[in-house]
Amino acid sequence: MGPRELWKKDYDNGMSAHARLLLVTFGALGALGLLASPAVMAEPAKVDGKWNVLLQLESITGHPVLTLKQDGEKLTGTYEGRYGTSTLEGEIKEIKIAFVVTFNAEGTKTTGVFQGTVDGATMGGSVEFDGAGSGTWSAVRAKAEPK
Repeated sequence: MGPRELWKKDYDNGMSAHARLLLVTFGALGALGLLASPAVMAEPAKVDGKWNVLLQLESITGHPVLTLKQDGEKLTGTYEGRYGTSTLEGEIKEIKIAFVVTFNAEGTKTTGVFQGTVDGATMGGSVEFDGAGSGTWSAVRAKAEPK
């Protein structure tokens, strides 16, 4: 039986040769546990520790310091900037990071929403501050202090 006869036979049975190849391929991958396996899903990037930040808003530039504590995908920590130290909360999923910080700026409660990506010892993205507008941020992991 030649290729045309095999194609016709598979087609007549309701399955094209292409569909049959896909079925065999995905069946083999499934048997190997490579489809939808938790081991294939990436762990969240590791961001524990101190980070030196460059914050650029429409009207101001700042150099706050983040100290992050990570528990799986959950983030907590502090934001030390022009108006003192404030707590932050957020999450990290694979390389995507997002956190919120709220502090008093000259008597006005201000909230900053940070979103971005992590790339090893650097991270950055966009930020939106109530009353101060939007901008960008980038951070570099601080070098460990000598003991």
